[in-house]
Amino acid sequence: MKAEWEKWSGRVTAKALRFQTGQYELAEEEEICRIILVSGGSFTLVRGGESLLVNPGCVLLLGPGGGLLQQAGHIAPELIGCRFPAGVLPVLKNLMQRDFMALFEPGAQTALYGPVQWFSRLRTLLEMMRSAGTEQDDPGPLYLLLILHYVEQECRSEKQDIRPRNETVEQICAYLAANYQQKFSLTDVAARFYLSPYYLSRLFRRVTGQSIVDYINGRRIEAAQRLLESTDLNISAVAEQTGFASAAHFRRVFRETMGTGPLQYRKSHRG
Repeated sequence: MKAEWEKWSGRVTAKALRFQTGQYELAEEEEICRIILVSGGSFTLVRGGESLLVNPGCVLLLGPGGGLLQQAGHIAPELIGCRFPAGVLPVLKNLMQRDFMALFEPGAQTALYGPVQWFSRLRTLLEMMRSAGTEQDDPGPLYLLLILHYVEQECRSEKQDIRPRNETVEQICAYLAANYQQKFSLTDVAARFYLSPYYLSRLFRRVTGQSIVDYINGRRIEAAQRLLESTDLNISAVAEQTGFASAAHFRRVFRETMGTGPLQYRKSHRG
């Protein structure tokens, strides 16, 4: 088993993806699969003659093949991704009795919008994979196995709750993700997109599986996580910068979402 893992050592890698001149090109490489996590900004994925608007909170699964990511809006996308040879998947099937190959059919693409806790767990694993990339005993394949496990779970969950695509809702998600610091009401959002509040509420929940308030709070919590991890701002400042009405409201939503308070989260993620 160790020999099988060592075969892929150094070939399972993670890195932050930086847009140049508003776009990022996925090279046309044979038998390379990708997992891309979007924590900020929106972009359009152009692949195989089709386009897909991708918003923060999304995890993209891409089978072998190239593509182009084109920035949508004024906020530069914040992405972290991993790439691995498709040949890793049959090895995992043989060694672990886990078949992930259906997730990465050649040319296929899947966009997952899971709960904030799920998204945060994947981001942590990708960051750990990226940090461990220079280690002699590269644990990249083990991190990949954990990531695939959580991805497969969410795929199963979403298949049981089939959600239709809707371009209007995708545009609304992009708008909310780019402006999460603002104070929103359902009426304000509905008016901006020429919909009735009642229709918007039902449509948004049917397509995304969550309410507009939950979607906005998800983006705010993700932004708050980054501030807690990378700055020394106090809780009131973090709450203000991420669009919460008060520090108390921020603490309550953060704890309900993440299962821990913001100060405890900062302590556990600052080493």
